[in-house]
Amino acid sequence: MNKLIRYIQAYLLFSLPFIFTDFAFSLFFPKTELTYFVQQIIGWNIVPWFFVLIVFLIMLVVIPQAREMTLRRLANIKERDEREEYITGKASRVTYISTLSLLILLLFFSMFSITVERLPKTQNLKSPHHALKLGFKFSPFEDLQSFANKSKNNIIFGYEKITLSKSSLLLILLIWQLVIFNLSARKEQKSGC
Repeated sequence: MNKLIRYIQAYLLFSLPFIFTDFAFSLFFPKTELTYFVQQIIGWNIVPWFFVLIVFLIMLVVIPQAREMTLRRLANIKERDEREEYITGKASRVTYISTLSLLILLLFFSMFSITVERLPKTQNLKSPHHALKLGFKFSPFEDLQSFANKSKNNIIFGYEKITLSKSSLLLILLIWQLVIFNLSARKEQKSGC
């Protein structure tokens, strides 16, 4: 099983430049017969690569050996003795706590809304004719109507939720975990336990 996992990892890794080259040809190079021909040759790799990638991602979730081999390499985890196991444990604790705090922050900003509006002239108010509205909303499912579709006649500034895509948020969390883990592991190694 370990050999199969290594072969799949090697195929995915060494085929990745061809995937990027295919995308580069479609985006940056002029459409000529030569670029079309090269793109067609390189493009034959895309479908099997995505199929193997999907199988590999399922293996990461289902097969502990695949998860252990891949994520150890990705997170740069080496546990050769008790000291390194201790460092990994401390770094994992720091990573868990920092990721949890980041998730709490992102959850708050996804439910929080703020709006500054200009009040209509019909109201007889002295001094600034503005209103500040703070809101807090939790919904287990995505709203069908977006903030952009609401009436914006008098809104000066409005923030309803995080505008990043779900993919961007997941990528931020993934990078956050890897960076925090590696930084805290290095800090523990330098401190000498």
